[in-house]
Amino acid sequence: MQDRSLNKKYGFSSEKSKTFPLMVVVEITNVCNLECIHCPYSFISKDKNYRPRHMEMDIYRKITDEVSEHPGTIFRLLCDGEPLCHPNFIDILKYAKSKNISPINFITNGLLLDSNMARTILDANVEVVEISLDAINKDTYDNIRKGSSFDTVMKNVHEFIKLRDNMHSKTKIFVSIIQQPESKNEYDSFVDYWTPKIDKVITRPLTSIGGLVNIPRQKISSADHRWPCPLLWSRLFINVDGLAEFCVEDWHNKTIIGNINNANITDIWQSKEYNDLRELHWSGKFGLIPYCSKCQDWEARDWDYNYFHALDEVLNKHS
Repeated sequence: MQDRSLNKKYGFSSEKSKTFPLMVVVEITNVCNLECIHCPYSFISKDKNYRPRHMEMDIYRKITDEVSEHPGTIFRLLCDGEPLCHPNFIDILKYAKSKNISPINFITNGLLLDSNMARTILDANVEVVEISLDAINKDTYDNIRKGSSFDTVMKNVHEFIKLRDNMHSKTKIFVSIIQQPESKNEYDSFVDYWTPKIDKVITRPLTSIGGLVNIPRQKISSADHRWPCPLLWSRLFINVDGLAEFCVEDWHNKTIIGNINNANITDIWQSKEYNDLRELHWSGKFGLIPYCSKCQDWEARDWDYNYFHALDEVLNKHS
């Protein structure tokens, strides 16, 4: 790949990121206990071809072992399922910690975050836990997060915060809201309520999840041209079967670029196929990549401020 990929605006942010992703995102399960209106899980889980499954521990250990060889790589547990639904979730956290991986980050809907789970997570010294809430009012919450319990989740989150503080744990707590029509009147109250209580409030634009969810067409930025997707230069996604994908929005395995079962992250990340994708994005030839050609969500992928910046703000605040 040409050196121009090291452009200060677009491309690899460092020589280190050329050799290994800055973030490895692992889908440890494709099972969720909710059916949120902005998520395709509600209908994908009813598809005849859907098979609920959890990542096998041998695959997980292989991924974890390689990530441990690259200190500072963000190890993120999420994607299409609820991490706490994995029957071996605690073992998953403990294994990553035994390999001295840091930082570890996962997103949960909070429904299973009871006192026992909360204490175990804090004992594991996970760096960042994000709870996805999407509303501050019960009626709005119930409308968006189908199958959940507003009262249970709020209780769990507040008790998690209290326990974290009582244990003097260094775990950082995020809460997040997706900017969607159903909650548009409570963004400010959501931020105002949670900001004094936790480390970071995340607001995310509503996306179509690769065209799977019908959303109102919205203009997120003032840009008049499409920019390259920053994910290609920063993150690798590994699904529940160990297949590496270049897009987090891919729920149908259309962006597979490698298989962890018979390859490693380093080779996949540095492969000609991956670099060819980057070159096409850099050159603005999105139409030559079938999955990218119809992307509705590119504006949501910001180079100037993204999850890396949010993590850096809280993890380095007191260092």
